[in-house]
Amino acid sequence: MAKVISLDRLCGGALLERFTLAMSQISRNIMDPNTNPEKARTLTIKLTFKPDKSRQGIKTSVATNITLAPPEADETMMLIGKDHRTGRIEMTEYGDNSQAISIAGESIPLKAEVIPTAAPVRSFDPSTGEILEPQKGPIDLRAVNQ
Repeated sequence: MAKVISLDRLCGGALLERFTLAMSQISRNIMDPNTNPEKARTLTIKLTFKPDKSRQGIKTSVATNITLAPPEADETMMLIGKDHRTGRIEMTEYGDNSQAISIAGESIPLKAEVIPTAAPVRSFDPSTGEILEPQKGPIDLRAVNQ
């Protein structure tokens, strides 16, 4: 009678480890709200046996392959039209306030974010908190003392 080979100890436990990892990946994929819950997931275990010429030794390999559900597609609304002044066709995402992209032989501009300019920074004396006004010329000492 032949000795029983246990799958959980095959390849030093590699098959069991691969199976556990694959089941974890499948479980996470099933619970991912971005995937189709009804799509089938598969786990394939492949054992390959390659005997040598003497038929005494068998090189055995263990492989697993999983097929998961891909993330579902996201949707948006795009608007397209022709600029009557330039003749260019332009497309933009509805509700997107950034710059439109150009199509039909034109270069595609990068999205530009308009950042309002801040008020000019005024320097101050840290010891007193006095705001120092920039000088626009020589100081007229007669006008300061009056």
